Amino acid sequence: MMLNRDKIGLWTRIGAIVLAAIFVLSGVLFGMTSNSSYNLLDLFRSNPQGQQAQPTSGSEEQIERSRAELEENPEDPRRIRRLAGLYLQNGQTGEAVKVLEEGRKVAPDDPSIPLVLAQSYDQQAQALTDEKERQATYVKAGDAYVAAAEAEENERRDAQAYLYAGAAYEGAGDKGKAIQYWNEYLKIEPEGEQADAVKERIGTLLKGGETTGAAGAGAENPQGQ
Repeated sequence: MMLNRDKIGLWTRIGAIVLAAIFVLSGVLFGMTSNSSYNLLDLFRSNPQGQQAQPTSGSEEQIERSRAELEENPEDPRRIRRLAGLYLQNGQTGEAVKVLEEGRKVAPDDPSIPLVLAQSYDQQAQALTDEKERQATYVKAGDAYVAAAEAEENERRDAQAYLYAGAAYEGAGDKGKAIQYWNEYLKIEPEGEQADAVKERIGTLLKGGETTGAAGAGAENPQGQ
């Protein structure tokens, strides 16, 4: 059965929210290492509709404390991630983006920072009504997902980041890059849970017209074989 654009868009957005929740709720706030395990289903159930939390006085106090801690050591990746995670939990995506963008400059080797930044861009893009601005924000999301994959040493998370990068680039209207990074996902997980859906989506994009960008050569082999 073919998977249309609306369905894959919904699936990837849910996946991005879940993936970000893994890092925000576990790694970002409590220092989860790359070897830790996590339960996607439990995290998804904790926020089934991907809704942002409403600001509370308690969360504002936590943000103030975290901001003060970061000011003491502005290059500490854990403090950067914690403050950004608190902003996201509080529904302040714009503030989280500012913290994470600065964090990428001072801690360029931390893989979690670009990952959560990518998801933050993704949320921003979904809320925008201006098409050019929305597509530009999706490009930022895709670029950040790719940066996260390049900094990560865990192949499974590399695959997930490439998966969401492809979705972000499709949202930006760049079929070529969408196919390029979905192919990267398939190289790592050719039999992965979403592999069939990705292959079908690549086929649909290829039938829809010519691709652009660096994926032109790779697009001839959508299964990465």
